[in-house]
Parts: sequence; structure tokens; C-alpha cells
Amino acid sequence: MSSSDWLGVSETIRVFNEASENYDSWYETPMGRYALSCELEGLKRMLPQRGIGVDVGAGTGIFAEHLSDDRIIICLDPSPGMLRRAARRGLPSILGVAEHPPLRPRCLNFIYMVATLEFLPEPVKALEALKIRLKPRGSLILLIINRESPWGRLYLKLGEEGDPIFSRTCLYNHEEALKLLEEAGFKPLSAIGTLTEPPDRPEGEATFTAPNAEAGVLLLKARP
Repeated sequence: MSSSDWLGVSETIRVFNEASENYDSWYETPMGRYALSCELEGLKRMLPQRGIGVDVGAGTGIFAEHLSDDRIIICLDPSPGMLRRAARRGLPSILGVAEHPPLRPRCLNFIYMVATLEFLPEPVKALEALKIRLKPRGSLILLIINRESPWGRLYLKLGEEGDPIFSRTCLYNHEEALKLLEEAGFKPLSAIGTLTEPPDRPEGEATFTAPNAEAGVLLLKARP
């Protein structure tokens, strides 16, 4: 990683540190409740029912908390402020970056990332590093914001207007995410879309579709 990339990572960590105390309050808004419901249900469909895994870019641990009933989930994040909140939830937490995860090779049943790929300066390098930590039949689940969707267009607009978080994202569509997985040596297995209601009308139960331009987020499952 170049020095300019590291400077960018440091600035991203600073932004998330500053947002950490109030970060979860978004999930109490209509948009946040709807997004959390859809994304959790999508992850439950993709993750193995049991096993040991890592939430890469776990933030405050809000997803890991809901998914840990029959799974052991470790929170990995480079932001001390975010990770302190995950630790307060009683979740095992490790400070670190996706490109150099402090984990033994072939020790995990699964890895998942919720809107984390979008912040990585070297996504293929990060995916390659994570691949080494998976067991031979382990799985990686990417949850990405779909750039082509109404939700993606909203976040891009917020970034253009100077939002401190969304101004630091690089959003992907389905084909671009597949290409990153394949470049990192993963074999894509399945993909679904959710967050099908637009952000100005976030309501209803979670519904799932094949990946398309209307789905606000896409979930892709792959294996080494």
C-alpha cells in the first residue's frame, strides 16, 4: 500500500472515530431500521448456521450482535472508537485492517463484510489476505451498496455534497464486485439483492431478488 493510500486510510479511520458515538442512531431512523432488517435477513440467508467467523469492518458490532446466536463472530475494525462500542456489546474484537488481518491461516468458517469493500484502497489485496484465513470449505459473503440503485445514487450524491463518510466511498455494481472476487481467486457461488424499496419510502418487510438495478444492496457469496 502506497503512502498516499495509508494517509487515506488514516483519514477514514479518523472520520469513523469521530462518528462512533452516534453511529448507531441512524439505525433508529425509518431508513436505518429498514436497511438493518433487510441486510440482517440477507446475511442470515448467506451465512452458515454455525461456525467461527469474522465481521470485517464490523464498526460498532451491530450486525455481529444480531448474528452471534449460534455462531462465534469476531469483530475486526481499524477504528478504536468503533471497536470500543463493539466490545461494550460483549463481542470479541480485534483492531486491524482487512489487508493485514491478525488471524491465523485457514482458521475461519466464514468471513463477511457489510459495506466495507467500498472503503478499501486495495480491495483485491484485502480479499486475497482474507482468503488465506478461510478454511478450504469456508465462505466469504460481501454485502455491497449497489451503485446503480436509488440507494447508491443517494449515497453518491451525499458524497458529492461533502458527507464525511460517503465522500470516502467507492461504490460498485454487481459485475464489478464479481470481477474483484475473481481477481482475488474466489469462486462466486450465489448472489441476491435486497433493500428493494427506495430510500424515500423505506417500509415493509425484507424482500429478495436476483441482482438488479433496483436493489439497494447486493449480497455475494464466494469460496476460495
